[in-house]
Amino acid sequence: MTTPTLDNLILPDDVVWTDELDFSPVAQTITPTLTGAIIVEENAVPAGRPITLKGIATLALVKQLKTTEALINHQMPLVLSDGQTKTVIFKRPGVSANSLIGDVSDPDINDPYEFTLNLMEVAV
Repeated sequence: MTTPTLDNLILPDDVVWTDELDFSPVAQTITPTLTGAIIVEENAVPAGRPITLKGIATLALVKQLKTTEALINHQMPLVLSDGQTKTVIFKRPGVSANSLIGDVSDPDINDPYEFTLNLMEVAV
């Protein structure tokens, strides 16, 4: 098992890729003709695959991810726990997070947050 990372930030070991099996590497367009026949066109989709990661992390990590999200046109290496490596960008909004202990006026950097990373693969 590999330690998952995003742009060299260490992600939790139990981060989950929630939409891994939802992507099709082939795009299809179906056009009906005047006679009722159909024309089917298919093309490979070399990039644009959504990668949604969910997990629980400290507020400190969430803040680091939010800092990275603020970078414009920033391509990042993503290493998943199974060893897969992808080149990704944030699909905006890129980072969302919610405190697991409720609203606190002065949260500690070690407080747990549930987070979602919305990414998109830009190279294969």
